[in-house]
This record gives sequence, C-alpha cells and structure tokens, in this order.
Amino acid sequence: MSGVNVEIMGQQLKLSSGASNDDDARVRAIAATVDEKIRHIRASGQTVNSINLAILAAIQFAEELERLRRDHQDLLSRLESLNQRLSMAIGAGD
Repeated sequence: MSGVNVEIMGQQLKLSSGASNDDDARVRAIAATVDEKIRHIRASGQTVNSINLAILAAIQFAEELERLRRDHQDLLSRLESLNQRLSMAIGAGD
C-alpha cells in the first residue's frame, strides 16, 4: 500500500491507496469530490467552522448513499420481477 497526497479544505493529507496508479487516481478523485462538496456548502453562505463543514458534507454524502441504496434495491426488485416474467414466458412457450 502506498500513500497519495491530497488537499481537502486547504489541508494537506496523505491517504492510503493501493499499489496501482488507478488506485491513486481513484483516491484523488474521491478527495476532490469531498473538497468540492465542502466548497459547495461554504459557497451556500452558511458560516460554519471546519468541523461543522465536514459534518455537513458527511451528512450530505450519507443522504446520497442512502438514496442510491434505495434506488439500487428498487432496480434489483424490478430486475427480479422482469426475470420471473421472462422465465414464465419462456416456460409457457415450451
């Protein structure tokens, strides 16, 4: 495991990554996404300290993750339903 230097909220951090350049790029992209989320919150006019900015960003990411989990589960349910319908249609054609 190697480390990748990133900057979030003006702070230099060294984050763990895998051994490949793809892993380093992924870690940099994630750090950039976090930094962008914090910049967006800061630009919204909210005057909060760094800890509160980080907490607000974490809450927004958690909300987004929960929405994506629900969407994923809905898609899985729809796929299962379509799979059952397809299986019944194929079975009816025998």
